Amino acid sequence: MTESQSPADDSLAVALKRAAESGGRRASPVPCGQVAVRGARRRRRTYAVAAALAVCLVSGGAALAAAQLGKGGAPVGPAVPPSPTKSASLPESSSSRTDRTPSGDRSPSGHRSPPPTATPTLTATPTASPSTVVSSASKPS
Repeated sequence: MTESQSPADDSLAVALKRAAESGGRRASPVPCGQVAVRGARRRRRTYAVAAALAVCLVSGGAALAAAQLGKGGAPVGPAVPPSPTKSASLPESSSSRTDRTPSGDRSPSGHRSPPPTATPTLTATPTASPSTVVSSASKPS
């Protein structure tokens, strides 16, 4: 499926080839110092654009925050400590209020709750490594 080329196409192709050869002979690489200067210039521009963008974002955020703070109508008073409230899970009845003793509270069913027990703690000797730490609850007495 090759098309037959017309004489005009052939002359154009020849002219383009001659121009490419001529340009190739005249072309020379850019000196290394000039490439380094271009790179430094581009890097400075990139940093300047990034700094300008950061300034715009920070100032825009500050302006938005100031606008939001400026909308406040009435001033807000100081915080008040919360008042003690009764637990909703344990309703207090008149009988349980009078039956309290210092040794323990009565549960809603009327049974006395057991006194708190000591929680076992970890103890270690001064020269003990982490693998030799023993719980005081599991020590033989």
